Amino acid sequence: MTEKEKIVTKEENNAAEQPTEAKGKGNKTIIMMGVVILISVGGAFVFVSKVYPFLTGNVQPDIVGQKAEVVAETEEVQAVKQPRTEKEPASASKNKEEKGKGSKDGAGNEESLIIPLDTLIVNLSGSNGRRYLKVKINLDAKDGDVKKLIEAKSIQIKDRLISILSSKTLEDIEGLEARENLRKEVKDAVDVVLKAEGVLQVYFTEFVVQ
Repeated sequence: MTEKEKIVTKEENNAAEQPTEAKGKGNKTIIMMGVVILISVGGAFVFVSKVYPFLTGNVQPDIVGQKAEVVAETEEVQAVKQPRTEKEPASASKNKEEKGKGSKDGAGNEESLIIPLDTLIVNLSGSNGRRYLKVKINLDAKDGDVKKLIEAKSIQIKDRLISILSSKTLEDIEGLEARENLRKEVKDAVDVVLKAEGVLQVYFTEFVVQ
């Protein structure tokens, strides 16, 4: 074989080997690209599952349970802080208002049953006009009807009391016991005029002897 034939044969062999090597390199490149793509997809899935677990359904049961317990405890605390208030029925509220109003009216009536009489000035018996008694009397009426009756018969009551007081001597009205007896006598005299036991108590708001 001549030198030229050897060179031609070698070039033909090199030309035949180059497509095979190029084909092998192309297959390796495709495989490496596939591996890179798989690694990238896997890494992306892991990243998403860690950062956004709800997107992948990768939620840990313990965390969900803890969140549920926290929500339940928060609701219990709010229930304790905001106690349940039951609305009172309208009828019960109305009864309370009427009862309170009745109590106020009753208190007002009780105060208005005290009836002040005119101030009485009489000469004491046995003093020859030198000593006199000045007295202010208040009557505690039994009820509203008695009060009206006392007011209607105030002149008769005043005349009766002047007769009683002017008959008293200085000794008859001195001392606590004497005044208590006089208080009872005034009460009985008013009841006689009223023709009923309508006076509960007699008060001396002024009692002066001169």
